[in-house]
Amino acid sequence: MKAKVTLKNYLTLPDGFYTAAPNLLYVVRGNTRRFVFRYMVDGKRRDKSIGPVSKVDLTQAKSTAKEFLGRLASGLPLTQSTKERLAEEYSRAEVPSFKSFAEQTIEKIKEVKRWRSNKTYANTVQYFNSYVYPVIGNKRIDEIKRADVVAVLEPIWSAKNQTALKIRTRLESILAYAVNEGYLEFNCALWKGNLDQYLPPPSKVRTVKHHISMPLEELQEKLKCFLPANNRTRQLILFTILTACRVGETAGAKWSEFNFEERVWSIPPERRKDSKPYPHRVPLSDQVVELLNSIERKGEYVFAVRDTLGSKYSLSVLLKRMTGTTATMHGFRSTFRDWAAENEINDSVAEKCLMHSVGNAVFQAYQRSDLLELRRPVMQAWADTVFALQPFRKF
Repeated sequence: MKAKVTLKNYLTLPDGFYTAAPNLLYVVRGNTRRFVFRYMVDGKRRDKSIGPVSKVDLTQAKSTAKEFLGRLASGLPLTQSTKERLAEEYSRAEVPSFKSFAEQTIEKIKEVKRWRSNKTYANTVQYFNSYVYPVIGNKRIDEIKRADVVAVLEPIWSAKNQTALKIRTRLESILAYAVNEGYLEFNCALWKGNLDQYLPPPSKVRTVKHHISMPLEELQEKLKCFLPANNRTRQLILFTILTACRVGETAGAKWSEFNFEERVWSIPPERRKDSKPYPHRVPLSDQVVELLNSIERKGEYVFAVRDTLGSKYSLSVLLKRMTGTTATMHGFRSTFRDWAAENEINDSVAEKCLMHSVGNAVFQAYQRSDLLELRRPVMQAWADTVFALQPFRKF
């Protein structure tokens, strides 16, 4: 039985005639290796050379054989006429480069997906300029193959896996447009059953770096670094700690989002990380209400911060200077979650406090309550715990 012709073995097969695909022969004689298309005309066998392996690889040969079969089925000669060739060359001239197509498609994706942060767009552009365009930017979009995607990802797959994963996701979206617009027949950036055969699983190469958190006892001790809360920086840090929210949610807080009568802060959908289309309600503890009442209202923003991205990094730098630790702002959420677990707070309630989704889609379909009233005593207990070593006084 003849060996099967594959990408891995076709350059090493011994002398012989092999069937590489329907009507496609692979002929090996000494140092000569070539592809031949075999077909019948009026009951007579005909062979047409496709080319030696030095000029045509297995994938190209299969594609040519498929094209020849299609022409025969349509009653056309195997080779194109001059008129057909010129028409095809004109059509090919209209096909954009990958870079041109990607740039236009990224703009479309930005609008369709409604990216809430300019950071997402800026990072995508930066990643493609740094890692994608130098490799395949000048290739025509209809010539992009799996090997091209692998060539982009493989050099950074281990060293910069998080970046590589984001690039692969973007490539998949862009090539989906290429498939839908008829430039490609297959999305060669898909992971399952495709790239997973050529790249190691992310879990085998990625080292997850968690945000550095501050132990509760240290937080209680370091709280004095933020007191008195007599400037916007200290006020924002304290507010973020006491609400267990993300800086992206707290820095852009507006006075109009607070209902002091019901003691609730409603974070609008556009600042929700989970992109859910309704506000997330945060119960306000006594300490948070007192803190907010101490802040002078000079505009619509509570903390006078509009650049959430800038505030996130500047706060982390200031936090390290003020406390002398390496803890991050996001790490306070981990401190809260550890405290909740140690105090046997219900998991669903604790996760809702962090604006995390709980359970799978079926569970969420039945559990639609935001558990606001159950979260009230939890957030009050958290604030009391944070202030355990500091006398609670007006800010």
